[in-house]
Amino acid sequence: MYTSKYNYLVFFFLFLFLSSCRKYVEIEPQGKIIPSTVNDYQLLLNNSGVFNLSYGSVEYATDNVAFLNDSFINGLDVRSLNIYKWANLFYQANEDDPEWNLFYQQIYNANVAIQGLPNAKSGDENLKQQLIAEAKVHRAYAYLCLVNLYAKEYHTGSAATDLGVPLLTEPGYTQNLKRATVSAVYDLILNDLNAGVATLAPLSSSKTVPSKCAAYALLARAYLNMGNYQRALDNASLSLGIQSELFDLNPYIGAGAGSGLPDGFFLPTSQENPEVILMKASSDGGGNFPLSPELMTLLGTKDLRTYFFTYYVGPDGDPTGIFTYPGTYHSYFSPFETAPGSTQLGPTVPEMMLIKAECLARTQKAQAGLAVVNELRKTRFKPADYTALTAGNDDNALLLILQERRRELFCKGSRLFDLKRLNVDPKLVKTIIHPLKTQQLTLAPGSNRYIYPIPVKVINANPEIEQNPR
Repeated sequence: MYTSKYNYLVFFFLFLFLSSCRKYVEIEPQGKIIPSTVNDYQLLLNNSGVFNLSYGSVEYATDNVAFLNDSFINGLDVRSLNIYKWANLFYQANEDDPEWNLFYQQIYNANVAIQGLPNAKSGDENLKQQLIAEAKVHRAYAYLCLVNLYAKEYHTGSAATDLGVPLLTEPGYTQNLKRATVSAVYDLILNDLNAGVATLAPLSSSKTVPSKCAAYALLARAYLNMGNYQRALDNASLSLGIQSELFDLNPYIGAGAGSGLPDGFFLPTSQENPEVILMKASSDGGGNFPLSPELMTLLGTKDLRTYFFTYYVGPDGDPTGIFTYPGTYHSYFSPFETAPGSTQLGPTVPEMMLIKAECLARTQKAQAGLAVVNELRKTRFKPADYTALTAGNDDNALLLILQERRRELFCKGSRLFDLKRLNVDPKLVKTIIHPLKTQQLTLAPGSNRYIYPIPVKVINANPEIEQNPR
């Protein structure tokens, strides 16, 4: 919402993408305004066109997607097809990886604010500390995405030696660009988010601005990925203690009557949605995903998430003309204020409920976990179609909770990371099969191909950055 007004406060971070090793774009580009006052830094951090974007391609690597239609495949860009195929490389040596670039741009801008704000002019100390904390939450989000895309999942026994991503904590260009360990990256993430918890107000005036609630929510995400279920539970509960309202889909059934548009077009924006804790839009700006038959079966036809967020063959056909074939998720059904048509990937109340439920089940409180999930499900079905989930033991309860997590968060950016962390449990391992015309591509549990390759352009410019094995 601030992008058009403040896009003159842009600082682009690039690793030597454009010239020589270890080089950033000039910090004082000609014709740009360099922040010197607290207000300048606030405008920099309010640039939602930078800070409130996230990755957009990750769903193609998961079991939520299956290419069953040749016309869809033929119209797909090379990058998306490479991700779907878990190819050796996603980008050629002369191509940029937009996700890598985006997150390091966010990190660079956050570092500019963190370093500059203590000596900034014309602002009180409380506001300085608030803005530094906001910058740290944004930086933590960027590193949480990077380490989950481009590195192994967190393992307690090997995180201190597994390669993560380059860890940059200041805007200078003399830093070591060798990949830090997964453990070191998570240490920075946790430290930054705890700074947000200690400093920020419970809620912000805009959902594009980090809050204490958002910091707790991202801590819950991080601890879940680390397998620290008690701390994930604690932080999800703290986030829900601040923001817990659910959005009931039932009142929007029939909202599009007479318009020629599906009811999903009339759902509120993320800024207006009470479930959204921190807005982060998918960076691809829109598009559709052909959902796998397995996911469509899991959703079923009575689930309102199927009704609102997918298209399947019905009596009225496809009134919009935007779907390639039945069983399609379309991001136009996830309206986002700063990037129309983009999916909301930031933390939400349902995600915190699902983390709480999973962690309860993993700490021998499975029935309490199912009770949390059932509260969510009541808003996802017509009253006549709602059925409470029940389980006879903790293992079955955990499976039901994880299935509900997949239903609620499909195409919201979490599935690849879930597959990586769940594959360490022998009871939950899974081989993914991707159909591609006459081929059946497979991804084995724990495969290196779950990890994104480091962009070749980055490695060529910075030889000290080690490539991921394939």
